[in-house]
This record gives sequence, C-alpha cells and structure tokens, in this order.
Amino acid sequence: MIRRLVPAVTLLMALAPGVLLGQKTGVAVTPFFGLTVPGKLLLLRPGLDPAIQAEKQAVLGLIGGRINIGLTRSVEFQGDMGYGSSGLKVASLAAPSGTKASVLTMSGELVYRNKPAVEPFSLTLHGGVGAVHRSFSENTGTMTALRAKTNVGAVFGAGFNFRASRRMAVVIGIDDFIYNASFTLATGSQVAGVTQPLTQNDVRVSLGFRVAIAGQ
Repeated sequence: MIRRLVPAVTLLMALAPGVLLGQKTGVAVTPFFGLTVPGKLLLLRPGLDPAIQAEKQAVLGLIGGRINIGLTRSVEFQGDMGYGSSGLKVASLAAPSGTKASVLTMSGELVYRNKPAVEPFSLTLHGGVGAVHRSFSENTGTMTALRAKTNVGAVFGAGFNFRASRRMAVVIGIDDFIYNASFTLATGSQVAGVTQPLTQNDVRVSLGFRVAIAGQ
C-alpha cells in the first residue's frame, strides 16, 4: 500500500505548479510536529484473557509534512505523511507490555477553506482516505512477534490558520484517523495467530508552518 501511494503523491507534486498557476490558486508545504493520542485498544492477542492482557498504544510524538494543492479558491487537495513511535501497554495495568510500535501515516484528502489563504485567519475542514502502517519490536524475550501491517480507513479533521507573513502561516491541526486494525503473530516464518480486529480512533494534534511555494 505504501509503495503504491508514494508514486501518486510524487506525480501530483511534479504536475501541480504548472496546473495551479494557470488557475491562480497555489501550492504550499507544511512541516509539522505534534502528538497522536490512540483512543482505543490496539491488540487482543489470541489465547490470552482480554480482561488482563488487552494492549493499547501509548501517546506518541510525531513529525511529518503535508502538501496542499489548490483546486479552486476554496478547495484544495492535501497529501499528508507523519511518523512517530511509542510503546504498548497492558491496558488494565497501565504498565509496559514490552512491545514498541512505530507508526507511519499517509493520507489523501479534500480540504475546504472558508477564506482565501491570504487572509489573516482562515478555517479549514478536510476528509479523505488514510493509511496507518505499524511495525513492531518485541522486548519480551519470546519468539513470537507481531508482523508489520498497513490498515486503511478514513480521516477527518480541521485546521486553524494564522497568517504570519505573505508566504507563511502558522497552522494548528486536529485529525482523527478511524480504521479497523488486526495483526498477524508469527514464530519465525510460521503464523501463530491473528489478533482480534478492533476499531481504532487515533486523534492527532499538530503545530505546523505552512509555506507557499507557488501562487498564493
């Protein structure tokens, strides 16, 4: 999934400036950092009592970037990528489980902007498709490991934009990734089981700096 999305985002980045300048819209990039707060249980390992062994990912710091491509004065396409990592914890004990998960998110969304980007303040609402890729490292001393997997779902959010200069704005973003997640447990090359599918609700809060690189 990740390999399929990257060429599409790259192509859009290459083609956008010429198209958008003709429409008098614009292209902007936004590096950002923030926190992701997982709102649901992530893992129920097969054969274990869920009352005592359900696992949840801890709050994770993240860094990332996004590109916004104007389609009209009020509608944009947004491509977003973020990365962070944190440990898993046994939910009933709030204690580390010995597993760490790295998280890579990618999304493609449509954005509605209530005012042009040149205004001192504007509000954006966005939604689209999000992909969440997790890879795991185990420190439990066991031979059974969780395999990396990409889960696809929906993402919705809002942005508060404060213009700092002609080319730059400060952006406070809130995003909600909603998807179903399940993972394969393996011993070497042998499948040892599959975790129970669980609906995820990961809320991300970020602070970014939007820089116009073409148009306004």
